[in-house]
Amino acid sequence: MKICVSEFIFQSFQDLLTKSLKGHDILLIDKSGALPSGSEKPQVVFASYEVMFKCLHDEVYRNKFLSLISGIEFVQGSWAGIESEVAQQIISSAKKFSHGGGLHAIPLANYVFSQMLRHVKGIDEHIELQKNKEWKQLLLTGELTDLTIGIAGYGGIGKEVARLAKAFRMQVIATKRTKVKSKFLDKLFKPSDLNKMLKKSDFVVNCLPATEETNKIFSLHQFLTMKKTAMFINVGRGETVNEEDLIHALTKGEISCAALDTTDPEPLSANSPLWELKNCFITPHDSAWGPKAPQRAVDLFLKNIKRIQAGREVINLV
Repeated sequence: MKICVSEFIFQSFQDLLTKSLKGHDILLIDKSGALPSGSEKPQVVFASYEVMFKCLHDEVYRNKFLSLISGIEFVQGSWAGIESEVAQQIISSAKKFSHGGGLHAIPLANYVFSQMLRHVKGIDEHIELQKNKEWKQLLLTGELTDLTIGIAGYGGIGKEVARLAKAFRMQVIATKRTKVKSKFLDKLFKPSDLNKMLKKSDFVVNCLPATEETNKIFSLHQFLTMKKTAMFINVGRGETVNEEDLIHALTKGEISCAALDTTDPEPLSANSPLWELKNCFITPHDSAWGPKAPQRAVDLFLKNIKRIQAGREVINLV
C-alpha cells in the first residue's frame, strides 16, 4: 500500500514506522500540505495532530489536504470529536475514516481526578492560607471513599474515569445508549434516565459529544436535580452545557462547584462571568494533551493498518 504521513510524524517515529510499514511505500506530506513532485496518490493517510491543526487554521493547507485524500481508501484521524466542519470534510473525502476516540482517556481521567481532589482536599484554600502564612486546619471531606461519581457517556474516557474511581473506593454509575458489562461499574442508566443518575451523584463527569440529542442537555433542570454539594466536571463538549444556567447554579449555590475544560464558545469570552466565579475552575481545553498522545495515535494507526491487511474492520470506524 501507499501510506502517507506527515514529515514531522515520520521524523518523530522513523524507526517504528520504517519497521512496522516494511513492504509499503511511505509518502511524506510537507509543511505546505503537498506531496513531493511526481508522487502517486496514496491509498491510506494518517491525519496526525499537526495536520488537523493546520487544516483548522490554514485554508490553503486544508484545501491541499482535502484534495490529497479525496476518494482514497482510508484516513486515520488522531482526534476524538468529529462534529466540526473540517472534520466532516475530511471524513466525507475518504471511503473509510477512523477517529481517535479513547486515545486521550488517560490524561483526561487524570484531569478529572486532579479537579476532584483539588475540591475535596481544599487545595485552593490551602494555597491562600500559605500565601498569608496562616496555620489553620480545615475540616474538609478529605477523601473520595464511598462517594458516588456519575459519568454521562460511558465511552473510552468514561471507562478510564471509572477505573480510577474504583481505585479510590468510589461508587460508579453512568449513562450509555447500549448495555455494557464492566467490573468498574456499579449501575448503568439509559441516557433518558440521566436525571436519575444525577440525583445520586456527588461528582458528575460529562463525557458527552456534541450532537442534536446532547445539545444543552445540562441545563437548569439538571443542575437543580443534582445535590447542592455536587461537583460538575465537563470534559465532553461545551455545546452540551447551557452556560447561563450553569452560572445561575454556581452563583445561587444549586451545586457546589464546576471544573470546565471545554466551553461554548472556545475560547471562552472574556466577558463570561465564569472567569470570575471562585467555585468555577477553567482550563483551556488542554487536559487531553500529553507527550504520550502522539505515540498512542501512531499505535492506533498501525493497528488499523494491520486490520485492513487482514480484511478486518478498523477500530473507531465512523
